[in-house]
Amino acid sequence: MTPVQGPARHPYLRSVGDLARTQVILETLCPSGATIDGTCVSREDEERVEEPGDHPLDPAMGIINGLRLSVVLWGVILLGVVLIW
Repeated sequence: MTPVQGPARHPYLRSVGDLARTQVILETLCPSGATIDGTCVSREDEERVEEPGDHPLDPAMGIINGLRLSVVLWGVILLGVVLIW
């Protein structure tokens, strides 16, 4: 057998270029020390990050979500009763 003549073929040459370009873009957008949990965060996003339980309407939202769940469950019960009769 004779060796393949000509330039060596790299089947993933384009992928290597794409990965290098992506790495440069990520390094530009996400400078070191600016990540939280592996995600890029801008200054505006850092200001919006809130701790759970900090919102003043959390108790009211819990009550509203409880009422929604109650309405859905009663609807399922009534639907079951109507279908049985």
